[in-house]
Amino acid sequence: MMPTHPKMLLLILVAWFWLTAVRAHEISEKWSLGGVLSAAVQCQSLTGNSEANDTCKAAVPFQPELTYRPGTHDRLYLKLGFAKGNGLNDVTPFNLSSWGADLEDDVKNINGSGRDYLLEAWYEHAVNMGRRNRLGLTLGIIDASRYLDQNAFANDEYIQFMNPALSNAPNTFFPAYEPGIAAEWHLDQWIFSAVLMKAHQIAVSEKYDFYGLQASYRLETKIGTGNYRVLINGNRDFVDEESGGKQDNDTLLISLDQQLGKKIGLFTRMGWRLDDEVINYRAIYSGGMDIRGATWGRVLDNIGVAAVYLEGGDSITVNTRIAELYYRLVINPYIAFTPNIQYMQDRYFSSPETRGFIYSLRMTVNL
Repeated sequence: MMPTHPKMLLLILVAWFWLTAVRAHEISEKWSLGGVLSAAVQCQSLTGNSEANDTCKAAVPFQPELTYRPGTHDRLYLKLGFAKGNGLNDVTPFNLSSWGADLEDDVKNINGSGRDYLLEAWYEHAVNMGRRNRLGLTLGIIDASRYLDQNAFANDEYIQFMNPALSNAPNTFFPAYEPGIAAEWHLDQWIFSAVLMKAHQIAVSEKYDFYGLQASYRLETKIGTGNYRVLINGNRDFVDEESGGKQDNDTLLISLDQQLGKKIGLFTRMGWRLDDEVINYRAIYSGGMDIRGATWGRVLDNIGVAAVYLEGGDSITVNTRIAELYYRLVINPYIAFTPNIQYMQDRYFSSPETRGFIYSLRMTVNL
């Protein structure tokens, strides 16, 4: 039986009040409020690890957002993060967490910086250089995945797949909530993105430099819209936690999504390390399908199904396999419930493999 936490209930009530108030009063030319509230219960059923227990855990993340637009070319953005509970993160035997959301430990002492609850705070200035030609520059505390490795069907842990390997490639180490600068150049059907950040490496109390360069092309055809992205990213002065030496890591990543009519969407994400440094995973191969609810008469609902294969990049892990299936039941334009099932398997060189199922029920209020 999972205990009821008064603080968790209080967070839900406060967040619910915020979101309903925002919906009732969000009328302003310059100011806008938004956010996401999510609550999930996850139960793990292990079939290949005797050291961990079958158990159920809950977590409630809440992320309010504030945007100020002083003019047509400028934007100030603030995003806070609060959470109660860490879900299965404290008890899971798997290499990757079963929910990629920012949970309680993630929003305190963020990345070892000593900062709590403040996730993003940045200023953006945009320059229009002609028809369908726009350059945006952003400076502040940013999230690299806002500008890199997007995917229409596998990029949001609150409304799509829960496993972090299906939100972004886990072998790329995209920094989040760190100081940095980003540029996006929108040119006709192309988007060129560049990110530079100074990030904390928590385990060794060091900082490293991150860069990311991406080219994205949007293809409009009779069968539907497709987005095709190629990304090169890496870091400098990243410390190897085993040897203590500094590494220069580089990764090539491809992220594609394509609509097939109005009812089906396909996606894939593949990435490879371009160096021989020791790392968690050397390659990722993932893909899946999005099935729209119009197929069975519920236009706003959808089903997502996907699989991931991760090739180990150190002397410990051989590989990781993940499969995930969810059904998103939309109650109204703001609220949705999502039952979800994951299968996870970690294989090791010298230890017994870990495998099992994760059963989840997630509620999300999204504006």
